[in-house]
Amino acid sequence: MKNKIITTFALLFGCLQCQSLYALGPIDGEVGVAFWNNHFEADIANGELDVGTTLAHGEVWLFNEWGVRGAYYDSDLEESEFSNQNRTQLEVRKRFLSLGDNNFLAFGAGLENIALKSGQESDGLRFSAEARLGLPSTVFLYGKAAWSPSLQSTSEFDDISSNEVEVGVHFTPAPFVSLRLGYLQYELNYTNAVSGVDGDSASSGFFVGAGVHW
Repeated sequence: MKNKIITTFALLFGCLQCQSLYALGPIDGEVGVAFWNNHFEADIANGELDVGTTLAHGEVWLFNEWGVRGAYYDSDLEESEFSNQNRTQLEVRKRFLSLGDNNFLAFGAGLENIALKSGQESDGLRFSAEARLGLPSTVFLYGKAAWSPSLQSTSEFDDISSNEVEVGVHFTPAPFVSLRLGYLQYELNYTNAVSGVDGDSASSGFFVGAGVHW
């Protein structure tokens, strides 16, 4: 599953980069990278860590109606029992109440893959919502929420689910250039498959990013 998601994600980025060069008519989008200065907490002995996460993301919209978004998070948790907690997301989105490029409400559905303890991985459906509010000039505010209600169980984790909240501000200081500042929180809930005890982990903190926008 992870290889399929990553392959699809790579093809998506390739298309996005081509489109960014030509900025073809009804197609809008963005590709970018960000650094997330997140704090990781979990119900384990060494579960509170200051973590640096690298994020790559891309999205494309057709006729300001249908969109595809992908993201990859690389969190270094080598000091934790969780090791690396990498995530890959890919989803299709539909705009509702759209009043332009940066004034809309959108809902999405897709897949999420997350790397867990001891090299284990979990996959499942992901549902999301995003709202944007454009301000004068080249700035908009946005908020996102996502939920994966039932990720695949592993040998150590059952009843896995996740939720994510992101708020921020997006700037376009020059043509094709985009900057983002915001706050992101990601929570993972699960049941220990051996002890039956419920557990959770959370990553939260501010991020800064840059990219190409058209």
